[in-house]
Amino acid sequence: MRIEKIIVRDFRSHEFTKVTFTPGINLIIGQNGSGKSSLLDAILVGLYWPTKPKDLKKEDILRVNGKSTEITVFFEKDNVRYQLHRNITRGIAFVKYQDGDEWHYATEAGQQPVRNWMEKMIPYDVFVNAIYIRQGEIDAILESDESREKVVRKVLGLDKYENAYNNLLEVRKAIDRKINAIEEYLTAMRNIDEIIEQTQKNLTEVIKGINEISPKIPKLRENAEKIKERLYQLDDLLEQLNKVKEERNELEKTLKGVATRINALLESIDERKKKIEELRKKLEKLEEIKPQAKRYKELEKFQREYSEVKARIEKELKGYEGKLSQIEERLKELLQKEKELKELEEKIGGIEEKLESLKRAAEEYEEATRIKKTIETLKNRLSLSEEDIKVLKDEIEEAKRRRDEIRDRLEKIGEEKGKLRSLSEQRDKAIAELMKAEGKCPVCGAELTDEHREELIASYRAEIGEYKAKIRELEEEEKKLRAELVSIEKTLNKERIVIENEGILKQIKEHEEKLAQFNINELEKKAKEYEELSREKNQLEGKLKGIVEELKKKPVFKRMKISIEGKIENAKRELQGYENKLKELGFENESELKVELEKLRPLYEEYLKLLDVKEELEKEEKRLSREEKELKVLEKQKHKLEAQLSLLDERVAELEKKYNKEEHEKLRREYVEAREALTKAETELENLEKRKEELSKNLESLQKERENVKNKKKELEELKKAREKVQELREKVRVFKNLLKEDALAKVGEYASEIFEELTEEKYSGITVKAKENKVVLGVIYDGKERELSFLSGGERIALGLAFRLALSLYLAGEIPLLIMDEPTPYLDEERRRRLVDIMERYLRKIPQVIIVSHDEELKDAADRVVRVRLENGTSRVEEVEVG
Repeated sequence: MRIEKIIVRDFRSHEFTKVTFTPGINLIIGQNGSGKSSLLDAILVGLYWPTKPKDLKKEDILRVNGKSTEITVFFEKDNVRYQLHRNITRGIAFVKYQDGDEWHYATEAGQQPVRNWMEKMIPYDVFVNAIYIRQGEIDAILESDESREKVVRKVLGLDKYENAYNNLLEVRKAIDRKINAIEEYLTAMRNIDEIIEQTQKNLTEVIKGINEISPKIPKLRENAEKIKERLYQLDDLLEQLNKVKEERNELEKTLKGVATRINALLESIDERKKKIEELRKKLEKLEEIKPQAKRYKELEKFQREYSEVKARIEKELKGYEGKLSQIEERLKELLQKEKELKELEEKIGGIEEKLESLKRAAEEYEEATRIKKTIETLKNRLSLSEEDIKVLKDEIEEAKRRRDEIRDRLEKIGEEKGKLRSLSEQRDKAIAELMKAEGKCPVCGAELTDEHREELIASYRAEIGEYKAKIRELEEEEKKLRAELVSIEKTLNKERIVIENEGILKQIKEHEEKLAQFNINELEKKAKEYEELSREKNQLEGKLKGIVEELKKKPVFKRMKISIEGKIENAKRELQGYENKLKELGFENESELKVELEKLRPLYEEYLKLLDVKEELEKEEKRLSREEKELKVLEKQKHKLEAQLSLLDERVAELEKKYNKEEHEKLRREYVEAREALTKAETELENLEKRKEELSKNLESLQKERENVKNKKKELEELKKAREKVQELREKVRVFKNLLKEDALAKVGEYASEIFEELTEEKYSGITVKAKENKVVLGVIYDGKERELSFLSGGERIALGLAFRLALSLYLAGEIPLLIMDEPTPYLDEERRRRLVDIMERYLRKIPQVIIVSHDEELKDAADRVVRVRLENGTSRVEEVEVG
């Protein structure tokens, strides 16, 4: 498989990113948090969604403020180009393959179908374990022998053999369960022949019982039917008799109700005729007093209007006169305000002249006050005195001088250590050559004896010991110098404080010089006078403004006076009109009108009481007419009901002669007894038939079961043979898995040894890899002896883990043409990172395509293509560079 291109939209920090990958080593480089590892997550999510990295939450996939997460991966496998597209947000997915210039669907669309297709193409476990080296895997290799064995098992695909071994165990257990089940079944079926014989006897007895009961049932049914026919006749007669009696009762109730209603109507008609006569007399009285009532109503209406208008106008006149008095008083006050306005304008003019003369002094006092506050603030910020600053500056200069001396010495120590290590390595190589050499000495050319060999090796080892002792001395000196350098850095960090305090002192002096130019006491006196005059001016201007506002109201008051005088004249005119109308009605004053109204009031009240008489008379006459008509109808209905009742009495007598109650009760009892006898016989026959059917089925089933017993005995023999074969196959799988594991680890150990020697500059001459039960034990060869991992320094342990993990992938390079590495150098020092570049050049180029994510710039020297990722305003940006 080779990845050609990935297009990402709204995925984590990527808004729209397109990256092209080429054969060879592709380096994705960027600072932490820039979004470089997100590109690897996008490849994994794009290929295998909904499976995703464990540390990637589903809600974190969609970019903040993004609309829809889309991932498209273009890749090639077995010389066929594929395009896999997913829209995670909308649940859309499809995969196409290229045939010439056309693209065709490789499987049905949908997230799960595409996931299943990809699993068949390259299983997810193979991709994440063999192709994809994620952060943390190297830690798992170094954590323990058990966790290292799990990594090896996954990467090398040993799990499938382990699963096959375990699955075969499950198969054997399943066969054992079947064998046990068949044996239990055969034990249970050992008496099958006796059971069949007993079932046949039971069936014969049931058939005999059926033959005895069957002839009795028709006779019982015939007897029950005869009783039932006569019983139904009597039931019908009883039903008719009850129905006729019920009709007669209902008719008697109706007749009684009609008679009651006739009597009530006769009484009501008599009373209503009397009431109509009284109402006619009242109607004559109403017409007689009608003219006097009309006269009263007209006079009463006028009197009410006259009283209301008179009271209203008198109240309005009183109010108008009060308002008119207030307005005249207000106009007098405004005349006085006009004089006061002129006096205020003259006084304000004098104050403005004084303020102009004091303005300059007030501004200077304000500036002096500001400078004074600034000086106080700066003094509060001072943390050092002038003397302290001088002392610290001398200390800092001395620290800088000493720092330069230490740096020079550290550089020389590094050179000396390098030379000593080089000499030590030369002696190690010489020892190795001497141990392998035969015949002539590789050092002096003389004949090589065992004694001479031992002398040279002892001499070289003594020199190596001296080199190492000297290196330890230099490292101890280096440690002390670095500790002193830390202390010096603390002193140098004080330089910023010194510079800051010097700047503050300079500002204080500049502001004090400016402040000395002002006469503070004189300026303060004039500033206070300026402030007092300003306050007085503001007060006078406020008062002036109030008077101006008051004077603006003078025209309004004049218009209001004219308006009120007009309203008074109109009110008096309206009142005179009502007094003229009073005289037209024949009264000199309101008192005469009231006397006339008191005289007419009794007649008017009587008139009001009689107003409803005519309407009431009409209603009573209509009610009388309705009742007389209803009376005639009810009398006809009464005669008709009496005739119907006579006919029903005759029908009841006729039916009672035909019906015999004692006979009816007797037949009921006989019918119940006949039905019970019939039901009992039918139930017994039905139970025997069911029993016959059940025994027949059981007999048939038992005969089949007897045949099945023979088949199960044959199956048992075959299962026992199959169990032996499965056990043999399981043992072969176990042996093959161990052989495969040993062979693979031997080759992985060779690759890992070469890489580790490169990373440690041949300090170590190899790696040992040993497979134990559920463990993979690593060791290193140092000075010709095998050492445990605890012998290594922290950086050397990381280098070993990296070498072992790379070796696993290189072992699979013949089958897997792609390797992806996420941050392979997080714990390597600068020197080992440089060595990793050489390893990439020598070993990783054996793999057709490598994709590496890192933040280390050194790795670009080994890359064929560099993809730079940076974060701008929360969004990842990508730049692609061809470097080789």
